Amino acid sequence: MATFYKGAGIGTHWHTRDSRRVGFTARSPATNPETEVLINHIATSTVNSPYISLTRSYAVAWHYAIFSSKREPGLGKPAYIYEIEIDDSLPHGLNLLDPVKEVVHILPQPLRGIMDLGYMAELLDEQTPQPPNPSGDFSPNVELQLIALTFAQRDEEVLVHGYIPPFCVKHRFEVEFSRSDLPLS
Repeated sequence: MATFYKGAGIGTHWHTRDSRRVGFTARSPATNPETEVLINHIATSTVNSPYISLTRSYAVAWHYAIFSSKREPGLGKPAYIYEIEIDDSLPHGLNLLDPVKEVVHILPQPLRGIMDLGYMAELLDEQTPQPPNPSGDFSPNVELQLIALTFAQRDEEVLVHGYIPPFCVKHRFEVEFSRSDLPLS
């Protein structure tokens, strides 16, 4: 039995629908579940895909619940974190995907990429020679595949293709937040 979490910010799709009663479905379940669609789902935060994003981390789900809210969650107006348990036998038609494995298999060999974009930006300041570029844009060309890999690992993300039935949704936690809880910088 594996436990996953999904954050639902105030005013978002899964905040207004109680998944304990309706389960989880993708926003575009009829879309072909191709690797490029998976990459766009993760890298661009698209919701119009055949995938449902879950995380193994309560903290990541908390972050999504709080910071994807259309207004600040507080006393009497909470965001939610859903706790989902999926048995190893998987309900019919449900597939769990490790996005890292899905993306890595399409990358050219050897695997190349820029993992520390902040460090790379320092290397590519205006004093560093750049190839001619008529558009004047000299930023590093970071592929969507790399962004998807980075985000998937950061969020401990698991993608679901198929319907997560309500019996898999074990809890809905209410979470609140106040900006005054943040440390002063």
